[in-house]
Amino acid sequence: MGDTGVPVVVLGAGHRCGSTLIQRLLSSHPDVMIWGEHLGQLRELLTVHANLLGWSQTLGQRARDRFQADGYQSFMANLTPEAEDIDDAVRAFVQRLFADRAAAMSRPVWGFKEIRYGQSDVAGLGRLFPGLRVIYVIRDPRDILRSLDEWERQGHWKRDLTEYAMSLWHRVGESFLANDQEDELPVLRLRYEDLVADTEAASATIAGHIGLDAGRFDAQVFQHRISGGPPGAQRTVRDWPDLPADLRALLDSDKTRQIAAGYGYLL
Repeated sequence: MGDTGVPVVVLGAGHRCGSTLIQRLLSSHPDVMIWGEHLGQLRELLTVHANLLGWSQTLGQRARDRFQADGYQSFMANLTPEAEDIDDAVRAFVQRLFADRAAAMSRPVWGFKEIRYGQSDVAGLGRLFPGLRVIYVIRDPRDILRSLDEWERQGHWKRDLTEYAMSLWHRVGESFLANDQEDELPVLRLRYEDLVADTEAASATIAGHIGLDAGRFDAQVFQHRISGGPPGAQRTVRDWPDLPADLRALLDSDKTRQIAAGYGYLL
């Protein structure tokens, strides 16, 4: 994975699922830099990429054929570069944003983590970067709500954000349950509970998926917990039965139970 043209993408099913823990673990390796979230803005870039390709391969191709035959005296209104040029331009944007700076830090293995991308986004990135490596982590939604409940009580997190977090858990989680492209785009699927239950085995699995030496990870990452709340705030995570009924109700749907069961969580 020393090739700076191939990213490592860490994806999580919404907030508080363990994606930052994996980001920190990977970045503890001296050769690796995994950048953080970016509001899912690469999805807009992937849409632009797909739209430009569609245009280039239809009207653009027709215009190129006519231009080759008649030059500027042809109907060149829709003339666009070749599909390969569009691929190169979009790929170069991602590399310039993430890979170049990582390389300047002497970290040739680069990537990013995001909690808003699903399987279709992975497919779009895979078209740009053959050999893309994806690590996807999900967590029991009850424990996610317990953690977000703490944030709500600290005052810096509002209920609408909790609802948004759970919508991400649904959308991302469902998309990877239906992922039928793992042969072409290898996705390492992890549960947070398994990750922290055997950190040594999980580290070895993650390293093997990417092609790294797990011995160069800093295992202390797992001991140093970071909550994401206000600095110095005391953690008081309530048990599931102690959460407010309106918060627990966010998981009370057949769809939620179906997705959770697909990952082995019996709500």
